[in-house]
Amino acid sequence: MRRARELAEHGRYTAAPNPLVGAVVARDGSVIGEGWHARAGGEHAEIVALSGSGSAARGGELYVTLEPCNHQGKTPPCTDAILRAGVRRVVAGCLDPNPKMRGRSVDLLREAGVEVEVLDDGLFEKQNEQFLHLMVTGRPFVHVKLATTLDGRIAASGGESKWITGEAARERAHLLRAEAGAVLVGAGTVHADAPLLTPRGLPDEPPSVTRVILDPRLTIPTDARLVRTVDENPVVIFVSEDARADRADEFRSLGVEVVPAPLVSGELDLVFVLEELGRRGLRGLLVEGGGETVGRFVSRGLVNKMTLFYAPKVLGEGGISLMGSLKVAGMNEAPEFRVEAVEQVGEDVAVTLYPLESEEDLVHRAG
Repeated sequence: MRRARELAEHGRYTAAPNPLVGAVVARDGSVIGEGWHARAGGEHAEIVALSGSGSAARGGELYVTLEPCNHQGKTPPCTDAILRAGVRRVVAGCLDPNPKMRGRSVDLLREAGVEVEVLDDGLFEKQNEQFLHLMVTGRPFVHVKLATTLDGRIAASGGESKWITGEAARERAHLLRAEAGAVLVGAGTVHADAPLLTPRGLPDEPPSVTRVILDPRLTIPTDARLVRTVDENPVVIFVSEDARADRADEFRSLGVEVVPAPLVSGELDLVFVLEELGRRGLRGLLVEGGGETVGRFVSRGLVNKMTLFYAPKVLGEGGISLMGSLKVAGMNEAPEFRVEAVEQVGEDVAVTLYPLESEEDLVHRAG
């Protein structure tokens, strides 16, 4: 199972929106086949491993990180292939909470005489935290990424933010975009930085990334860089319900999806935004800013993970705050996080955090 988990990692930056899955076929204590799921529409890990094993898989064991699928999607059911191969035992790291699944593959295989063991190991759930979150909540897993100075500034007083962190941290950010499959910023970031919001310079070509913009009044220009590249990576703009219809039609004629959203306290309803993205099957959402946008996600308790890249520099008074829209009256109201990891990335330091009592914690505790 350790080897299967290692294999699954090969798809971390190419498999979105599908889960990470690795599989190993063994017989008489020896590995005879290996596989992983590389990208949506491609062969599943179990199929790759069984194909590499050939007839030797009959009477063998299949170790897989996630419950095998039992339904026809872009590829045939893996359970059919397992039964045809004559595997006698299947060990799965965790169940798939997809409504089409939820242990049904386990039941199907057992009814056919296959011995099945489910480890329910948190390591496998953690590996697929984005996919499992989508399946359980119907919303993408929200991962906030910010580059900041030691004194919590994400831009200088004049608005300049290129580059706070070094090249290694920027390369890591491109990986996080590919992992999530969707990136979100506010309109202010589009105006200030003219970003592309795409993963670049990666060893393996990732699938297209959905660029999501929060722009209540639809103020970004129609010739913005990300709009000009909409054929390669989709763009979705959430606007207020009273945004100018003629501007929305202009964007739609360029291939951009414009989605009216309700307002909550004068701001776009972020729960509505997440539910709409979840309906599109997006398993992850990397929120890159700016500080006003990030602050709203944090204040609403909608952040599932946070990565802060700290640069060894300071900008002082006048610099733009890390979370400008977050207002906390007292310490007992402050959102709390736990530190998962601290890592030096080039000349910078990456701190990975999870919220205390996250949605996943509550789901797992209940189930």
